[in-house]
Amino acid sequence: MSDTLKRIQAMLVEQYQLAPEQLGPDQLLAELGIDSLSTIEFMFTLEDEFSISLSEERGAVETVNDIAKLVDAVLQKKAAQA
Repeated sequence: MSDTLKRIQAMLVEQYQLAPEQLGPDQLLAELGIDSLSTIEFMFTLEDEFSISLSEERGAVETVNDIAKLVDAVLQKKAAQA
């Protein structure tokens, strides 16, 4: 499990009062009660946490792991440009 995924899971637990065992990588956000608006709000939180911009990178984000993959991709892109 990646560090990014662990950090995102911890953030989801804190922000949405979810139980950690609910947050498997393939867990659908909708099944956790996180709708599209909540997902967008969470993306802003991620941008602050990881010091990145996700505005152009948002694709289909349906699972916890989708979020981690998105953040990892942006972090790699940012590192390559540094």
